[in-house]
This record gives sequence, structure tokens and C-alpha cells, in this order.
Amino acid sequence: MPLKVLLVDDEFLVRLGIKSLIDWEQHQLTYVGDAQDGLEALEIIEKTRPDIILTDIVMPRMNGIELIEKVKSEYPDTHIIVLSSHNDYEYVRKAMKLGVEDYILKASLKPEELLQMLLEVSKKISSSREVRQRQIDTKPAVEVSENGGSRQLKQWIFQGNVKAEETQVAEKDKAFFLNGYVFVLITIHRNQRRTDSSDKMKFMNLISLQLDKSTEGIFQDVNEEEIVLLLPKKKEGILPVDEAIRFGKEIMEAARRFINLSLSIGISEGSQGIESLPDVYSKAKRALQNYFYEGKEKVYLYGEHLDNIPVGNVIPQEDETVLKVELDRMNAAGIKQVLDRIFERMELWKGPVEKCIQLCLHLLHTIQNGLKPYQEDLFKELEQEEPLYKQVLKFDELSKAKQWFEQLIDDCCGQGKALGGGNFREDIQQLILYMKSNYTEDISLRHAAERVRMSENYLSYLFKKETQVGFSEYLNQIRVGKAAELLLESKLPVYAIAEKVGYENFNYFGRIFKKTMGVSPQQYRVKFKSSLS
Repeated sequence: MPLKVLLVDDEFLVRLGIKSLIDWEQHQLTYVGDAQDGLEALEIIEKTRPDIILTDIVMPRMNGIELIEKVKSEYPDTHIIVLSSHNDYEYVRKAMKLGVEDYILKASLKPEELLQMLLEVSKKISSSREVRQRQIDTKPAVEVSENGGSRQLKQWIFQGNVKAEETQVAEKDKAFFLNGYVFVLITIHRNQRRTDSSDKMKFMNLISLQLDKSTEGIFQDVNEEEIVLLLPKKKEGILPVDEAIRFGKEIMEAARRFINLSLSIGISEGSQGIESLPDVYSKAKRALQNYFYEGKEKVYLYGEHLDNIPVGNVIPQEDETVLKVELDRMNAAGIKQVLDRIFERMELWKGPVEKCIQLCLHLLHTIQNGLKPYQEDLFKELEQEEPLYKQVLKFDELSKAKQWFEQLIDDCCGQGKALGGGNFREDIQQLILYMKSNYTEDISLRHAAERVRMSENYLSYLFKKETQVGFSEYLNQIRVGKAAELLLESKLPVYAIAEKVGYENFNYFGRIFKKTMGVSPQQYRVKFKSSLS
């Protein structure tokens, strides 16, 4: 696999020249991009994870030394070559102390010299990785605590009410828990993991090797997708959480590189004692779930993200009502506006993932109930391979969930399907289309009955049987839905909007609107205009 190279220099001509000097692909190298300072470089590093970085020293915003320190801290397996000027000697010496591979003078830079340096570093990286890969593939999986402490972790975490004095714990483990630890919870994302169990074994080997290399610790897999790791508090003045973050990033990068596994990591605050394990596990689990909202392959700390709004407000009644009206109209744009507001609240809320999935299931139920009369055959087609609710249960990122719902709406409401009549019997279908096109007029049940040549009583019975909604309520939903649009999209006074949607009595309109939407027209305009601005 080609090694990835990133170039960092504030001079455009230097960047252009180096990029053009080397035939990257011919030498098993991939040029992933360039940056003009350290801050821009960090953004590219986060996205591309380069193996080698060529960096200048003197740059604006974040200089080369600051970049090197950051990379060595967060991406310790990344190799760095310094591009220096004649007067950068002190900086170069500092960079070499930080562990860069080599340096080269920009003023006398020759393509063959730079290429030779890159190839030497590439050879070093490849050799190191081959050794590491053999260790991961062949090392017998061990648990760090040979006296059994790690094998009891699962029991201690899930049993609850564990007291140290009542637990059979070896002296070494007693000291470990007494001195304090940081709780790290690692999840292996199911959509990335291959089906064979050897990957899990290799990953456990990788953790063991990484602990042997840099620190002590206790670890155990607690279920199919989760591994628990306890790191001890250090005495050298390094904050235990900082150490856990560093270790987490190292293990995440190594798992991606050597086993092709995608991980996310949650870290609880430092704690002490066996009896604290259930609590810190719960906190690490809560921190870990932030990947659902902010993306995978990151390290998340407990306490950085708190619920901003209660779950009851994520889908308020007025949004639910507008959604039902827009679904009835098969108005894709209107439906997506409501979905935008709902998913924006979910992202702010950052609640437990299982509750977010429940909300998505509720949304699906609402959409199916609203659209199935119009698109029953399409729903059957969409569920041929797997029921829609099972697809929702597999959501693992909020952004993907939103895309899924938008695609569902496009499938159901696209291609000129708006204002559909669905699978209702022909006369009711034609009446609904008439109501939606003429809602501004005085449409009474008597007028409607005359139009379809039925008695009022029979039409009332038949309409509710077909639509599950009474005639007057259905007409009010159409009118209130249009009024809600006008409140947000126009500056018309409320009384004028009432007249425009078919209500002569302003007070009656206000009562119907509040009954349907949960708030008055004035409150609706203020609330939703502020949320959309």
C-alpha cells in the first residue's frame, strides 16, 4: 500500500515545486495535499492520516515546531522530515530532539536527495510495520493482569454493589485500583469489522503489545463489540486523562492500519476502587455514544457534551402536526423543512443513542402512516430486502439517518406526486383533490356531498372510513397547514392569513390553529421564524 505524504510550507512556489519534483506514484508514494501553516495541516492530517510529513519551520499561525509537538503527541506513528533554511539551526536542533527523521535545506534542495530521504523513511516505516504485523498475527492473546484481575473485570462492572473487601483480589490488583485509574471503553464498529473472529483476537493482541510498549493496564472484552481498558494514574505529573487520550489515539491508528478496523473510544474521568467500576463504565459509555452525533474514529471524553434540550422537545407537537399536514399534501419540500428542524434539535440534544433511534422509529411510523395510503406499493418495494424499521435500527450516525429519511421522502414524494389522492376510492380521491385546490372557499359537508352525489351522513361515514379523519378535521388540517406556511414565508398579518386560507371568523381561526398546532398563530410565527433564522 502506498505511503501518504503531506507537505507543509507557507511559500506557494515551494509547495508547487516539491509537488512537481517527484513522480510520487512511481515510488509507491501518494501526495495527499499541502498546507500553508500548521493549523491547516492539522485539518488535513485529521482527514488523511499521512505517514510522512514534510514541514517548514517558520510559518504563520502555527509554526513547524508547534506542529511537530502536536503530531508527536496525537499521531506518534507519523514520521516527519523538516524543510529548513540556513538560519533555522536552533529550530532544527529542537525539531531533532522532538524525534523528527531528518532535515533538508530548502535553498539547496535537489529532487534526487529529497526522494532518497523519502525512500529511506518509507523503508523504515514498512520494516517496522511488517514486524508489528507479525507480532499482532502471531502473539498469543494475553490479559495484562496475570493474577486474574482482568478476567474479573466484566463481573465487577456488571454485577454492581461490589465491595473491595468482599472481593477476592490479588495484592497487585488491589494496589492498581487503590492508586486510581482511568476507564477507557473501545467499540469496534460492526459495519467495518470482517465476520471472522480472528480480527477480534488480533485487536486484543494489539492492545497487549501497545501496553507492553508504553504503559501498564488491565483490559478485557465485555461483549462482541466492546473492550474495556483501565490505565493507571501516573506519578510523573502526566494527567491520567491526557495519557488515556494519547493511548486511545495510538490504538485507534494502529487498529486502522494493521487490522483495518474502525474504532471509537469513550473515556471517563479518573476514579478509584473496584466499587466505582459500574459508574465509570456508564460514563464512558455515555461519552462513547457521541460518535453517533459527531463521527466515528475519535476519542470522546465524558462531560464534554451534555444534553442541551429535553427529549420531549426534540419533536414538538407543532412540528408533528405540520409534518402530518405536509405528508398528506405529499409536499417533499415541506416535509424536509420539518425534518431539518427535528434533526437539528437531535444534534443539539445529543441524547442516548437508543432514545434517538426510538425517535427515528417514531418519525418512520408517522411518515408511513401519512404516505402509505398514497404509496403502499412503493413501501412494499422498499421493504423487499429488509423492513424499513430494521434499517432504522441499524443507524450508527445521525448524519446518515438524516440522509436516509431524505431519500425516503424523495422516493415517496418525488416525480410530481404532490397533492396525490392515493389508494382511496375514486370519489373520495377526487373530493380530496378538490378540497386541497379550493380550501379558500366555503366548503361545507353539504356542498361536498352534493359534489359527489351522496347524502351528508353517508359521506361523513365514508370519508372517515377512507381517511381515518373526519371531513371537517381534514379540511382544517389543509387550511392550518397552509396558514403555517404563510406565517413563516410572508409578512401578512394573522387576520389576513386567516381570510386567505378560508376562515372569515378570525377568533375561530385562532382556536382551530391552536388546537391543531399547540400554539397560537402569533406564537408559531415568533417561535419558528427565530428557529429558522
